Amino acid sequence: MDNSKPQILTVRKDLGGNTDYVYIVPLSDLHIGGDFYDSAFLRIRDWIVDTPHVYCVINGDILEMVTKKSKGDAYGQLRPKEQRKLAIKYLEPLVRSGKILAYLDGNHEARVQDETDEYVGETICENLGIPSLYHPDGIYLFLSVGHDRSQNKKTRLLYTMYMLHGWTAARRIGGKFNNLEDMQRIAHADIFLMSHIHQKGAFPKKIIVPDPRHKNIAFRKQLFVAAGAFSEYAGYAVKKGYAPTELGMPYIGLSGRTRDFCATI
Repeated sequence: MDNSKPQILTVRKDLGGNTDYVYIVPLSDLHIGGDFYDSAFLRIRDWIVDTPHVYCVINGDILEMVTKKSKGDAYGQLRPKEQRKLAIKYLEPLVRSGKILAYLDGNHEARVQDETDEYVGETICENLGIPSLYHPDGIYLFLSVGHDRSQNKKTRLLYTMYMLHGWTAARRIGGKFNNLEDMQRIAHADIFLMSHIHQKGAFPKKIIVPDPRHKNIAFRKQLFVAAGAFSEYAGYAVKKGYAPTELGMPYIGLSGRTRDFCATI
């Protein structure tokens, strides 16, 4: 029997006992240094910073990081050092307002890791003063929000979320979302979050779970969320015949009054 722990980061965050509702916004696929649509990102970033009870998770591909051995135009982008500086500049207001809950690398950051052994996200998080929120591969979150008002004891509400940057070889939406649904084969969670596919979307499911204490069974809701992108339709996407997608990110809502969660696209 393997008694070792999974090599992923566990984040535990209390988002307030008197909170009625919390929004979690995934931020991913900015591709700074490539076809980054900065004005679309800044609108959402500033809304997160200025709005109470709104937080974000960073889910990879913040930087373009094309190398000579990878796909893309290695000569038509900012130097890696300049990309890192810009990322710190863009993310610093989120850190200053305490809005970042977790930070994950993507496959574009992994290009540098594979060739130079530098973990780009780790460097960014160290500069931002949030090294404990970083992991290069996968993050599991425990989020406490409000109290269950339907119970006399006012039990705290706890939500779990498993986030990966994602993977796909699919070109059509159905194939991309199959990979998102496959995350439930890896872990048990309330919410599964994947990026990488540059396609906003979400769908709920129910599963049957046992209650060993009372020898009973019940339905358990799960939510699958695909983050979008802030990368313009240009360059590599055009040449490879990928369909254009809507810019921006979905919002994940967590109730602080009764146990429920949803996504707004």
